[in-house]
Amino acid sequence: MAAPDGKALFPNEGDHLTLPSPTVTKERSTPGERKITPKPKPYLQEQGKSLINQLSISIRIAQIYDRENSVFLKQMENLFNLVSSLLEKEQVLNINSKQGYLFVNEARLKFSLDGYVASKFIMETFRKFGFESLLIDTPVSQQEIDEFIFILAQANAEGEDPFERLQNKLLSSNLQHIRIEKFASDWEMGDDSSPENQKKQAKRRFFKTISVAQEMVESVKTGRSINTTKSKRAIQFLIDQLIKNETNLMSLTAIKNFDEYTFAHSVNVCILSVSLGARLGLSKGKLSELGFAALFHDIGKVRLPLNILNKPGELNEEEWMEVRKHPVFGVKTLLSKRSIDRFSTRAMVVSFEHHLKPDLSGYPPLSFKKGINMCSRIVTIADVYDSMTSGRVYTKTPMIPDEALRKMLQEEGKAYDPVLLKVFINMLGIYPVGSVVILDTGEVGVVMKANPVELSRPEVAIIADSTGKKEKIDTVDLTKTDEATGKYTRAILKTIDPRQYDLDIARYIY
Repeated sequence: MAAPDGKALFPNEGDHLTLPSPTVTKERSTPGERKITPKPKPYLQEQGKSLINQLSISIRIAQIYDRENSVFLKQMENLFNLVSSLLEKEQVLNINSKQGYLFVNEARLKFSLDGYVASKFIMETFRKFGFESLLIDTPVSQQEIDEFIFILAQANAEGEDPFERLQNKLLSSNLQHIRIEKFASDWEMGDDSSPENQKKQAKRRFFKTISVAQEMVESVKTGRSINTTKSKRAIQFLIDQLIKNETNLMSLTAIKNFDEYTFAHSVNVCILSVSLGARLGLSKGKLSELGFAALFHDIGKVRLPLNILNKPGELNEEEWMEVRKHPVFGVKTLLSKRSIDRFSTRAMVVSFEHHLKPDLSGYPPLSFKKGINMCSRIVTIADVYDSMTSGRVYTKTPMIPDEALRKMLQEEGKAYDPVLLKVFINMLGIYPVGSVVILDTGEVGVVMKANPVELSRPEVAIIADSTGKKEKIDTVDLTKTDEATGKYTRAILKTIDPRQYDLDIARYIY
């Protein structure tokens, strides 16, 4: 199989695909490990301290003056302007009190003596009401800021479970873009200095995001409003995890035997899309929008009949006609939100376009020519790849990863953006994580890390020797050479379907 320049994309021994270098800065300690280094945000330090100060002043004023007082109104205006300014850059603000420090998003705030009183007051307020995080997302209104501050200032922290009482009061006031969360530990794992702890943290955040996706779908089914703040926070944590260690999250997308495939699929598409977006140099804010859109890309399927969604066999033409309605259903579902921001706008575009091809075939049918949004083109590639390798919709029999990539490559330019598809393949490697391979030594291995430099030489966990037995699993780097001859000690001969050998790759990836 050849790329447009005539070079084989799935190379023989010694060949590898060369692509333009992505604009995201990366550090690599091993050939298969990739870290995305975010740009520093010094403004969060200064403006974060101003935010804590303004919050402290606002709560104290609300404890003294009523809501119609000019002093209260002026202070609320100051707070709203500062919050709005920060949200223009950050999209989501997570004010977190942890281990004696205050954080605004990823920035730990360092206070001088004149800011110490305000910081202690906010930490004490968080403590006495039993919450660790205050989350604000766009487009929060002046009215919501006023309402939240007034409720917090007048709330009684005495008695049993003050957090529950405060939470109920906030929920009954229908604050769409402000929420408090009791346990950051739902997301945080504490010490992540060791590789084992990093894997545990990635796994916890992955499954936590699946539960958020499930909650999102249940909200739509029951007619409740979608908690977009929770969804945005989930995306932020996934992005942070990708920055720390991309391999750990990417490996989880290779596991396809989850009970709740629908929700795992949305999260897989989100992770694959954000990782691809990072390689294209998208800012953290744009990655958040892309991740949010990817998580919601199939939300329209909630309106499809269950007998179609869960049908074990192939769909007939009448059933396919129903399935093809879900992009429009997705737009209508997102439009039913009480407020529209750039996250939901982006998600509507992606929901509508993710089954349209570059030549505008696909569905829904269009009566006019238009360009396909880049986020939609990214999500299309991630969606089809995960579906092909999971055995849903596009093919009822799961494909092994490299076979799915080969099939997608056959339609580059028509079904998929050719440049994005090549970057996607370079990201996964021609032997994606989770691929089961036979080596020229007769050993059987599971690919654990892709090699972005030499695509045919990933890092592999040897699960069986040439006799089919293995007492201890060893991980080997296929770039290793023999010191005497200078030749590679191992090479991949072919991939195999793990189902034919009753192999559960999850036990090796976990």
